[in-house]
Amino acid sequence: MLGLYGVLSREFHMEVGLAADGDVPQAYAYLPYFFRISDGFDPLKFDTVVILDCGSWARTGFFDDVELNIAWPERLIVIDHHAVQRLTPGLHLVDSTASSTSEIIWRLIQAWRVPVTKEVATCLLTGISFDTGSFQHDNTRIATLQAAAGMMEAGASLNKIVSGIYLGKSVARLKLWGKVLGRLKYDHGRKLSVSMVTQADLKECGAGPDDIEGLVNLMNTVPGTKFTLLLSEEKEGRLKGSFRTEDDAVDVAKLAKLLGGGGHKKAAGFAVPAELVMDGQVWKVL
Repeated sequence: MLGLYGVLSREFHMEVGLAADGDVPQAYAYLPYFFRISDGFDPLKFDTVVILDCGSWARTGFFDDVELNIAWPERLIVIDHHAVQRLTPGLHLVDSTASSTSEIIWRLIQAWRVPVTKEVATCLLTGISFDTGSFQHDNTRIATLQAAAGMMEAGASLNKIVSGIYLGKSVARLKLWGKVLGRLKYDHGRKLSVSMVTQADLKECGAGPDDIEGLVNLMNTVPGTKFTLLLSEEKEGRLKGSFRTEDDAVDVAKLAKLLGGGGHKKAAGFAVPAELVMDGQVWKVL
């Protein structure tokens, strides 16, 4: 989002607004244009709305698809690397073989033949680095590395980006991770690692929702694990689930889809109206 903003505003002299639902993790405050992001906007004040890395208007958290279909039948662009159903109207640019939406944006910029600034390159390389686990996941392709090399040539520092994503964890985050990892369970039959985060955990540790980010990937490193599930309570009685796997035989996107979510074969998620309740020594989803 930030990389596309930089190109459109600088090279095409467009007036561009940035919006994201909820709090944006402060770990990314080092990124150019970060503080231009708002938590809301009126789509009717814009000629075009671009949805990035989100399969439908409803999943942006701003408006539902019905409202959009009435007010915005055509002036919408969806750019995504998730294989999704086209429930949202407008122009769709979707490539499920791309490592990330950032990689797709990079290709667009190359096609436009406009200069890539250090700021734009930094934003895009951050997106690729995050979605590939800093090039550890199997969605890292030759084209991904070539795009990353181009971004580094434009001035992006991979070392600083990796440090920004993975280092500098707060005491509150480490306490939260310790608590959640302490209740991690491994199902030998299903080869499933599972744990949960409650609102009480966040309050006790002085942590926020963004401190959960990255935890499910660490859980997925348990030897023998085929897939991992992290359940986290959100406010207002909603429960978020995050799936991860490194097993080629497992498709967690199909599991997430059964619960109304989606994502990739190796990383997916969902959200349902539910809460976590401790019943004796057993956690239950109600």
